[in-house]
Amino acid sequence: MRRFAPGEWIQMREVWDNRTWEIRNGVIVEDKPDFIAIYTPPETPAIVAAGPDGVRLRLPPEEWTLSKVRTPADRRFLAVHPSGAEHSLLAIWDDDWQMICWYINIESDLGRTHNGVEYEDRFLDIVAEPDLSSWRWKDEDELEEAMERGLVSAAQADAFRVEGERAIEWLLARRPPYDRPWDEWRPPDGWRLPR
Repeated sequence: MRRFAPGEWIQMREVWDNRTWEIRNGVIVEDKPDFIAIYTPPETPAIVAAGPDGVRLRLPPEEWTLSKVRTPADRRFLAVHPSGAEHSLLAIWDDDWQMICWYINIESDLGRTHNGVEYEDRFLDIVAEPDLSSWRWKDEDELEEAMERGLVSAAQADAFRVEGERAIEWLLARRPPYDRPWDEWRPPDGWRLPR
């Protein structure tokens, strides 16, 4: 598959059991052999899994529908996906570019499609302070429920935790591609960004 050009809009498709769970749009920051970086501005259109009541789902049931939403109006996201890794690192800012946190999403390695990328979420995440002074696990309850419901095995859950520990180690050590000042990144002038 071809590499995407900086400024090009793509779709980031999250799947569960080979079905669409979420689709978000993003704009390519960089697409290199060792990583891809994607920016999602505030209020970007998205599609998410929803239950019969229209409420967004956190864990997949047997059936779901898709609902149109927008990303939060007060959040900016820059996701860096290292090639071959089963996680991504997000820099999250508020609408005034004040850093909120680093967010490690445990997920499958990205697959490429003709118009973007796709992956499967692994339920467990990590949130780190902007200065990396501390970090904590997030969504351990979701992972526990996913195991109880048979969505993942205990061995898979252990592997997700190992991947999270590896990811935070990479971030704290500033291992490439995390050696760059991603927290200082801003979109170039002239990019077509919706509001």
